[in-house]
Amino acid sequence: MLRVALLHPTFQPSALALAILAASVPLAYAEDTQLQTVTVQAEQADDDALPTRPPASIYGGLESKVLDTPRSVTQINAEQLARDPIQSSDDLVKYAPGITRGGGQNAGIAPQMRGQSSEVFQDGQRAYGVRHPANFNAYEGADIVAGPSSVTYGSVSGSGGYINYLSKKPDFNRFRTRLSGEIGSWIPDGESRDATQFSIDNTGPLSDSLAYRVSITRQRQETFYDNVDNNFDAFYGALAWRNDNLRVDWNAAYDDYYDYNITHGWNRATQDLVDHGRYNAGRATPIIQNGNSLWSPVLSSGASDAQVLGWVQRQRNAQGQYQVVDGSFQGASPNTQASPGSLRGWVYDPSLAGNGQTSLSSQTGQRAQDQNRSRRFTTQLRVEGDLTPSITLANSTFYQHSTDTTDAVGAFQVQGKDDIFDNRFEFRARGQWQLGGLTLVDDSNTGLIYRRETNESIAANNNFGSTINAYDLTLDPTLKNPGDLLGLSGRNPAGGNGAWIGQPGVPQLSNYYGWLNLPAMYPAGHGLYAESVAPYTADSTWTTQTLFSQHNLRLGERVGLNVGASRSWIDARIENPFVLAGGNPRKDSDNYRLFSVQVSPYFKPTDNSTLYYTFDRSLAVNTGFFTNGLGWGSGAGANQLNPLAFESLSVLHEVGLKVEAMPDQLFFTLAAYKQARDQSPDSNNNIARLIVKGWEATLRYQDPHLRGGLNLSRISAYNEFTSQAGFASAGFIPDNGTVFGDNNSLNQRPSGKFDAVQIPEYNAGGYVDYRFDSGFGVELSGWWTSSWYLNLSKTVKVPDEYNLDLAAYYRQPQWGVTLRMLNVTDELNFVSGLAGSTNTFLQPMPGRTLLAQVDYQF
Repeated sequence: MLRVALLHPTFQPSALALAILAASVPLAYAEDTQLQTVTVQAEQADDDALPTRPPASIYGGLESKVLDTPRSVTQINAEQLARDPIQSSDDLVKYAPGITRGGGQNAGIAPQMRGQSSEVFQDGQRAYGVRHPANFNAYEGADIVAGPSSVTYGSVSGSGGYINYLSKKPDFNRFRTRLSGEIGSWIPDGESRDATQFSIDNTGPLSDSLAYRVSITRQRQETFYDNVDNNFDAFYGALAWRNDNLRVDWNAAYDDYYDYNITHGWNRATQDLVDHGRYNAGRATPIIQNGNSLWSPVLSSGASDAQVLGWVQRQRNAQGQYQVVDGSFQGASPNTQASPGSLRGWVYDPSLAGNGQTSLSSQTGQRAQDQNRSRRFTTQLRVEGDLTPSITLANSTFYQHSTDTTDAVGAFQVQGKDDIFDNRFEFRARGQWQLGGLTLVDDSNTGLIYRRETNESIAANNNFGSTINAYDLTLDPTLKNPGDLLGLSGRNPAGGNGAWIGQPGVPQLSNYYGWLNLPAMYPAGHGLYAESVAPYTADSTWTTQTLFSQHNLRLGERVGLNVGASRSWIDARIENPFVLAGGNPRKDSDNYRLFSVQVSPYFKPTDNSTLYYTFDRSLAVNTGFFTNGLGWGSGAGANQLNPLAFESLSVLHEVGLKVEAMPDQLFFTLAAYKQARDQSPDSNNNIARLIVKGWEATLRYQDPHLRGGLNLSRISAYNEFTSQAGFASAGFIPDNGTVFGDNNSLNQRPSGKFDAVQIPEYNAGGYVDYRFDSGFGVELSGWWTSSWYLNLSKTVKVPDEYNLDLAAYYRQPQWGVTLRMLNVTDELNFVSGLAGSTNTFLQPMPGRTLLAQVDYQF
């Protein structure tokens, strides 16, 4: 039987899980043929501002109106996905509250929600979407859900929320073809770029019971930033078959992101850079340890190839700065082949000739040599059959294969491979009882999930943190690599973008600084290099088997209780995929059990309003690092699975109000929440516990001419534990004494409780769209955020920011044209260039940009 095949040989369901499972059985066979769920394929507008689509994204296949769903959920419609310029997760602030801009790095579609990471789903099954340009070729809508996913999805890592993308469905009624193209972008205040996107979408019936859909998108985009491209080809196909009691849906997609770049932003961030755009250009001075002494070169100027005049010692003072020791000057380098030195950090001397402040273009980007590549293949098969009017069996199978290559700055390089197989079997039923004068109805979804995930990550990051802040962004970007920065004369004969490392483990000669010990990296194929032993270099596999049961109870027309629980059994394995000859084989395996419960009572004061409370307590697997895999433990457990990754506790309390104030015209929501959640391990294997609370509100309005939406939110968050290890724990301070790029080894700043940074306390976003009967229309959209701190040291505070976009369009039933001006007032806004509380990277957002789009359909 299928049940036996899906369960682990040692599968031992808990008494509570069996009780919940058993409770659904009598409900399924309740004698009721009049309360069956009927799916109506009605003609619904593709651009409704109101949440008119019943969101099956919450409780699996159990549908109800957004008004009656005791969760915070907003929707993106088909026209918004097709027409809006969504370049990364930052642009989703238009559609939902509680989203913090800044995590996308120009290539991400999983937004940061309620101050936490989130997940990407496809038709209710969790996918892998770590890094690639925004691509909606396969999708025609999305539900954005705040907070942990329901128990029907099993253990999920990102508890801030998730976005469930809805795949394009075939049309059984008529043949349709849509052609759309986007050209741009003209940047009137800077250097314009070539950018094009072309899509074709075709669907129609093959017979009364069979229909198809095909979609292709080709994008060639030079972005706002120098040397930052987003190029991909995307292919999608779907078939759907129907009869009276059986529905079969199959789709497949292949996406080739063959050339794109991520943005790191501006290093050397200071308050002066934010307020006045003044960048500290010139040469940074290294601090090099030799024996028990710390040395710095005396440079003749701030030029990148300036002569070294001699050497001085440095020592720590009471303020934590590393000052020059009087009388320590010597002419010869202390770093000899017999006694090589080790780079420990950097300082910036503003008095050095040639150093000083200058203006920096907001279009400054990456090296042209940096190139990222990603490939995704996904396929999904969904089968639903109605055994009776009140019983439905459903099975959904999802498979995804992903390969990723990140190649940046010659020091941050990752090769990742992922495979996901996810199968969910569901037993959906409706039962009914009479209790006095009221009717008790139970819509239930009980089932089993089998999920197998494999991840291989071969990465090199050990020189990125120590060098990234030292680069002078005003210079030729080809110099942005450790080989040129350190003046290394030798190169690894294997070649490739990381060949500057020279011979691994062998001291290398620097034309500036003498002989240096550099962290070992080794040729890893495809011209890339990797670390053999690191917390993120791993080949991991984990299998999760989940038993779940969700019951949505309704007593009469005013009171309801949605309650669910799940139990997961996990087998996990990890080993080192990059073992050198004679090295440690490094492998481990273990098994874990996770439990989750969710309770949501609600009350409807009127037919058009709902008050609710949601409690969620769940344990999850926390994946992290640069791909989507498991990591090694630290300290004595460095050769073992990190057990904390399997004990990530989330506890959520949320209360909310939803009101349809004017049926089919005005809808608003208000929710307040508090959540505590163990975070994903960082690259140093530190795990923080985030405490976040806040409120969020939405407003949606539409009539025949006007439609719009408004999102408001407040987020207050702190970490009970945060390590200050990072790129610049003390911030970048140009005083020739404050160290950066030391991973906290010299700063020695303590771990502890800190306010969460990079999260504005207040956020607002929305749009207003007015349409004339003639087909002309205009839309104004925008966002505003309150001030926020860049890092834990609070050396940089970004003030209140706002952005306005204006679109003018003319649309007819068969064709349309749109002109869109982004950032109308040409504001210089910022986001955090790299996620992490101790980074000092500011990413300027694009300035004023003009785009054009043409659509034709028949």
